[in-house]
Amino acid sequence: MTWLEVQVDRVVGPTHHFGGLGVGNVASQDHRGQVSNPAAAALQGLDKMRQVALLGIPQWILPPPMRPDLSLLRNVGFSGSLRDLLRRALDDAPEILSAAMSCSAMWTANAATVTPSCDNRLGTSFLSVANLNSSLHRTIEPQSTMEDLLATLPESFQVLPPLVGGAAMRDEGAANHMRLATPAGPGIHVWVYGDGDPTPKRFWPRQSLAACRAIARRHGLDESLTCFLKQHPKAIDAGAFHNDVVAMSDHDLLIHHELAYDTGGDPLQQIEDRFQQRTGQELTRIVVEQSQLSMDEAVETYLFNSQILARHHEDGLERILLCPRQVERNGHTLQLVQQWHQAGIFTQVHYVDLEQSMDAGGGPACLRLRVPIQLQELGFWSSRRRWSESLDAELRKTIQAYYPTRLTLQDLGCEEFVRQAMDSTNRIAQILSVR
Repeated sequence: MTWLEVQVDRVVGPTHHFGGLGVGNVASQDHRGQVSNPAAAALQGLDKMRQVALLGIPQWILPPPMRPDLSLLRNVGFSGSLRDLLRRALDDAPEILSAAMSCSAMWTANAATVTPSCDNRLGTSFLSVANLNSSLHRTIEPQSTMEDLLATLPESFQVLPPLVGGAAMRDEGAANHMRLATPAGPGIHVWVYGDGDPTPKRFWPRQSLAACRAIARRHGLDESLTCFLKQHPKAIDAGAFHNDVVAMSDHDLLIHHELAYDTGGDPLQQIEDRFQQRTGQELTRIVVEQSQLSMDEAVETYLFNSQILARHHEDGLERILLCPRQVERNGHTLQLVQQWHQAGIFTQVHYVDLEQSMDAGGGPACLRLRVPIQLQELGFWSSRRRWSESLDAELRKTIQAYYPTRLTLQDLGCEEFVRQAMDSTNRIAQILSVR
């Protein structure tokens, strides 16, 4: 049986702006109020998708959700014509208008948590849509995310709605979940949470242990296949709002920062033991020490948010690493990547320009959702949303013609801009319509 990973990215929307809304996200807060370039953001995302697809990795594309979310604005008391609604929101509650215009759904790693059929007792692939309850601007995403995933994935997937329960069940999707497995299929699942003692002093943890356990249960995973790691409060306070800012994994490889986890009771040894029991193989674990790379540098460069791509060959697995340009510009991170490359851990390393996404607080791995599937399932995915040269060209043409190249927070209150943005979103949706 051959298993592979489909990469699912979303086109960045035309209202991409720097609202500084990300809880515990240093880059998001540092760039608050700066001028954004939605056209560049969307094209940079497409450039990464193109590179992934041309490396032979299956790449699917979701459309941007409609923004503004008018239901949010009306729900909090704004009314009248579109012009009046926008003006009042900009004057009275600009942070709510920013939330209603948010393009944070572009970070598809937060869309859901996925477990394949080979890992559970039910023999079904499950996907739980994340509730994103930690912040207002992200709570408007789950409904459109669920609709898009249902329209894209094959019927063999069980797509589950978000967890209920408010803050106690806050869930931010695959950014806090790692699947460690063999190329043949069997694997274990690692969830990372931030709540509970010891608590961070600066930022609120965005993933709860209760949510992690709930998803494992609803996906039918045996306790012997699940591990739960507590994120180190120092990592959260440094701006590592998700696990994928301090760790990355692929199959039998786990790379993480020394301060990624609160390791009381040695849970990492438990992960290694369970992986060996499950697969009969040893887990390769690489620890980046604080002396090699400070936590602040890890957050600034997003080294651990580099995107790992796996290609299967008859003689084994080949790993390719896509790093943000910031990794190449930093001497410490560049040295680490070069060491991994020379050691054969990664056969290729590519540096990608994602300045617009990075400035808003997300790197290469934030922009994609990994979905493990059997090779024969590929034909049951929505063919219209699979990357192709013609689809890429069509999307680029639309973005270049209709997306703004300069956007400020004040522009969000302009009716003319908003109508143009809604028209642009509809055009992208039509291109990616499932038919």
